[in-house]
Amino acid sequence: MALDRQFFHLQTLYEFTAELSPLAATDKLLEAFLLMVMGTFGVSQGRVLLCDRQSRAVRSASRGISEPRQWTFDEAEKQLYRGFQATEERRLAPMSVGFVVNAQAIFPETEMGAAVHTALLFTVDDSLLGLLVLGAPLAKQALAKEEQELLRGLTANCMVFLKNARAFETIQALNADLRQTITDLTEARQQIRVLEFAKGRLKQLIQREIERAGRFRAADMLLMVILSTVLALAFNYSSPNGIPVVPGTVFQEQAPRVDVLTAHQLLSRGEAVLVDARPPELFQQKHIAEAVNIPAPLFDVIYPMKLGRTLKPEQTVLVYGRTISKRYDEDVTQRLLQRHDQVRILEGGVAAWEENGFAVAP
Repeated sequence: MALDRQFFHLQTLYEFTAELSPLAATDKLLEAFLLMVMGTFGVSQGRVLLCDRQSRAVRSASRGISEPRQWTFDEAEKQLYRGFQATEERRLAPMSVGFVVNAQAIFPETEMGAAVHTALLFTVDDSLLGLLVLGAPLAKQALAKEEQELLRGLTANCMVFLKNARAFETIQALNADLRQTITDLTEARQQIRVLEFAKGRLKQLIQREIERAGRFRAADMLLMVILSTVLALAFNYSSPNGIPVVPGTVFQEQAPRVDVLTAHQLLSRGEAVLVDARPPELFQQKHIAEAVNIPAPLFDVIYPMKLGRTLKPEQTVLVYGRTISKRYDEDVTQRLLQRHDQVRILEGGVAAWEENGFAVAP
């Protein structure tokens, strides 16, 4: 009997792989995955969610649910976070699968549209997470250990295809961007030719004026500065890779600053928490001993887990971390101000903190 069951599982994995192999679109992969899983375990209701944090997009598929729900990114991420809190292992390692304990209580029927019997969370990579929920099987029994391992294997196989599908979609998008870039460069080349021709005519005009005047006057210098500025702005505007004349940070409201001594007093009294906004590699090299590392690219993931649940409304959040070319503290501060009123930037960062004799790590 055990050998027959093992043969059935292997046959199911083989047919599952053969079914998904020709598919390159993420939506079709999710639909095929859900149908195969429901058929294998005799389930009449099911739903699968896929959340892409890079593009803030949500893909979903459902079967047996009378009114399929359209999930927003925030709603889907909330469900993923609840599932993560209830998984057996509580880890987000790439290509990992974790079953949700007591899935019926975690995902009520009012939100999922069906009574949830089994649920698992899967992580393709750091930015692509998914949730599979299944209704009760026809046998009305919990999945045996062998059946759980089969479901884990089917999900792991599907994740490989999902990763390949996203890579294929990314390549298609890059190709479209490349074609648009080539078009923009061709147009820019034509504009450059026009500008070069205008530059030559202006140069001739200036030379004639200089020769006629016999000497270089202040008005001539002013004329050259004005013409150079106009040409530079015109070239920057016509170039596909032009840069903004005025940085966007100029128009942002600056967060209040706090000096090192005041910050140390607030931390000593427990009236503040310290946030290091730099990337993890800089944080590991040296950081203030009491700081929590929340880089801007991972803010939406790390903030709820490390700070959101413990932060009190009356506490002040002190943010530090910038380099010559990057103002990490400004980026994270703007995000924090959307969730918390008391946010300050620590002047001087790690260097000022260490100069005052306070502890740093490692």
